[in-house]
Amino acid sequence: MTSSCTGGGNFVSNLIKHILIDEYHLFINPAAIGSGIPIFQGLKEKLPLKLIKSTGFSCGITVLCYEPDRK
Repeated sequence: MTSSCTGGGNFVSNLIKHILIDEYHLFINPAAIGSGIPIFQGLKEKLPLKLIKSTGFSCGITVLCYEPDRK
């Protein structure tokens, strides 16, 4: 990793780019806020993911759990 990787979105983006994450937990909130942290920036090619679990909560949030599809 580069020395510019200090934390937050940049840190996570570098982990993703170097295929160092075994499982992704993406929280989908039904409120649009207009911005966020782009963690998948800098990918040079498609990153295939396989859905392994999804959980919905009464507040409307859904958690999607993925793992890299390493076929």
